[in-house]
Amino acid sequence: MTYQSGRHFLQIPGPANVPDRVLRAMAAPTIDHRGPEFASLARRVLAGVARLCGTARPVALYPSSGTGAWEAALVNTLSPGDRVLAFETGHFATLWAQMAGKFGLDVDLVPGDWRRGVQAGQVGEKLAADPGHQIKAVTIVHNETSTGCASQIPLIRAAMDDARHPALLIVDTISSLGSVEYRHDEWGVDVTIWCSQKGMMLPPGLDLNAISEKALAAAARARLPRSYWDWPGRESRSLATASARRLTTSGQRPDRRGPMMPRTIPRLSRSAGVSRSQVATCGTRSVPSLRIEAASSGAVTAR
Repeated sequence: MTYQSGRHFLQIPGPANVPDRVLRAMAAPTIDHRGPEFASLARRVLAGVARLCGTARPVALYPSSGTGAWEAALVNTLSPGDRVLAFETGHFATLWAQMAGKFGLDVDLVPGDWRRGVQAGQVGEKLAADPGHQIKAVTIVHNETSTGCASQIPLIRAAMDDARHPALLIVDTISSLGSVEYRHDEWGVDVTIWCSQKGMMLPPGLDLNAISEKALAAAARARLPRSYWDWPGRESRSLATASARRLTTSGQRPDRRGPMMPRTIPRLSRSAGVSRSQVATCGTRSVPSLRIEAASSGAVTAR
């Protein structure tokens, strides 16, 4: 093995580098996970992650990868044979649609060119063509890591409202939350999916679902099998001590900042713009969508 001096700096789309203060928090001694100290810690964490994505509703937290967050969102809200409207915006959107198919869901995967996010007009057309409301959920990847294309969630929500369609809006923000502006409640999202290892600048291993009242009502009717992923009570169950401590000391400090993290989001957006301009000066040919700011990711991790 070749010896490398200095400190390794990870330069991949994710996991992100973890701040030293988070690493130090994880090195603290274990505490009693049934004692009052942990109960207080868990309450602060769960309230903080809710504010991080802009919700006053419950957040379910699991020890898992992002794949687990996908599965939790699907099995808690849907039943075998339900129709799901999905959009091929990149590699991860395609994998999520494939997972839905494995659960016996009827997936309508709208083809895409991997050069732009989900178009609100397409969503509206598909839902308008479903007067019987057979489509039960619309799944959107907010920021597609494999392509750097972003989808405009407020426009998609408006298109769904204009169509007067009751389908759930389920959004994957795994590579955007904490790096791109996002507001779960205000934008009318039913389930928001995210993980610890990207915008939150934590080690991998935690995934989260923010849950609207409408999604929680759907969970009472859903018939897909679930046990570990079951939402009821999940938001109040204990999480690993090290995980709780790293959340309360993360670079985003969800217990102290609002959902937009006003200082962080503009800085990352400027950095993403600089990255695009530098690519252009090097003579590298950009994909068409990345010349359009509205379609371009504001997360440098997706470059």
